[in-house]
Amino acid sequence: MLHLAEHVHTLNAIWRNPHASRATLDEFRNRKLRRLAAHAHKNVTHYRQLFDSARIRTGDVQNVQHLERLPLTSKDDLRLRPLQEILSAGTDPATLVTHMTSGSSGKPFTVHRSRLEERLINLFRLRALGQAGRRVSDRIARIGEVPLGGHRRGRADRLRRALKIYRDYHIDCFQSAESIAAELEALNPDMINGYPSALGYVASRRELLARVHPRLVVTGGELLSAPVRGEIERAFGVSPIDFYGAHEFNLIAWECPAQGVYHVCDDNVIVELLREGKPAAEGETGEVVVTGLHTYTMPFIRYRTGDIATRGSDSCACGQPYSTLLEIQGRVVDYFRFAGNRRIHPYEITGPLIESESEWVFQHQIVQESEDAVRLKVAPRRQPGPHEMDRLQKLGRDKLGPQVRFTVELVDSFPLVAGRKFSPYPNADYDGSH
Repeated sequence: MLHLAEHVHTLNAIWRNPHASRATLDEFRNRKLRRLAAHAHKNVTHYRQLFDSARIRTGDVQNVQHLERLPLTSKDDLRLRPLQEILSAGTDPATLVTHMTSGSSGKPFTVHRSRLEERLINLFRLRALGQAGRRVSDRIARIGEVPLGGHRRGRADRLRRALKIYRDYHIDCFQSAESIAAELEALNPDMINGYPSALGYVASRRELLARVHPRLVVTGGELLSAPVRGEIERAFGVSPIDFYGAHEFNLIAWECPAQGVYHVCDDNVIVELLREGKPAAEGETGEVVVTGLHTYTMPFIRYRTGDIATRGSDSCACGQPYSTLLEIQGRVVDYFRFAGNRRIHPYEITGPLIESESEWVFQHQIVQESEDAVRLKVAPRRQPGPHEMDRLQKLGRDKLGPQVRFTVELVDSFPLVAGRKFSPYPNADYDGSH
C-alpha cells in the first residue's frame, strides 16, 4: 500500500517523536494526513463519495486544521456499506487481520487491517508500555477474555518464552477471584494487564493476593473509575496506569505516570473533541472523534467513537510533546451479581454472541432484571431462525446456570435518550462497591 521508504520514515518517527518538538510532531501528522486523505479519496468508495458530496478536493486537506472541512463518519455509516466500499480498492479481505467488536454501541462491527498495518500501529502501544515501565524480560499476566478455542501458542510465542523476552500469559477473567489469584501467585508476574472490572474484582479479595507483587499494573478496555483505581492500588501496591484504545486504532491515549493526565498518541491518531460540532476548549468535555493516520486498508477519518472526554493542555508538563486529555468517559462495565455471592461478567454472554451470531445480530443489550433474571434484547438484521434463537437461549443458560431465568427478546431498535450514550450493559455499571 505504501512505499518502503514511507514505512521507514514512520518507524524512525515512532522512536524519535517522544523527544521531538511539538512543531516536528505537527509536521509529521500533517504529512500523514495529506497522504491519507489523498489515498482515501482515490481508493475508497465511501470516502470518495463523502468528500465529493461535500465538494471537498484532496488538496483542500493540507494540515490538521483543515480536517474539520471533512464530514464525520460513524460506525453505522461504515456498517451499512458493502465491504468493498469501505476497503481500499483491490484489497483481498481473505489476507487481512480482523477484529470484531461491539464497542459501546452493542452492535457487532468488524475492523480490517493488513498485517503490516497491524504490526505498525501496535508499535505505538509497545512504545507507551515501555515508557510506563515495561521491560523486555517481564513476565506479563493478561487477565481478560479467552477466545473460543483458547489462546494458541505459535512458534514466535514459544521462542519468546524460551528466550525469556516479551512473555505473555493469559488468565481467564471469567473465573472466580480465587482461581485468578491462584494463577497470579503461581505465575508471579512482573506486570499485570486487564480490564478494570476484572482487576477490581480480584483486587476486592486482596487477602488472596498477599504473595502477588507486580512492578506494573496496566488497565484498559473499559473506564477506570476512581473507586476501582483505589481498590487495585491497595491490593497490588502500585497505582495502575490506564490505556485508552479502540480496535479501530489500537492506542488512542495513555496515562502519564508523572502527571496523571492522558497523553494523546498524536503520531498514531488525530483526536478531536467536538462540542455541538465545534472544537472543545481546554477543560471542556466533548465527543471523541478520531482519525487513524496509518491504516490505509480500511481508513477511519473523522470517526465518531461514541466516547466522551475532557480536553487538557496541548502539551504535557512531563516534557513530551503530546496533547492531553484530563478525563475519559467511556464504557463502564461491572459484573452482574447473583445469590450466593456469585458474579457473572456480561462479556461472558456477549463475547460468544459477537463471535458466533454477528451475521444476524445487529445490536444487543443485556439487562439484569433481578437477582434471578437476566434479559438479552436483540435488534436483528433479519428474522432469526428457530435454531439461532435456540443457540442464544442455550448460551445464556450455560453461562448463567439453571437458577437464573434467561430470556431473549427481539426488538425493532433501541431508542436513544437525549444526552446519554447507549449502553449495552445499562445496569452493570460499576458503582465502586464489592
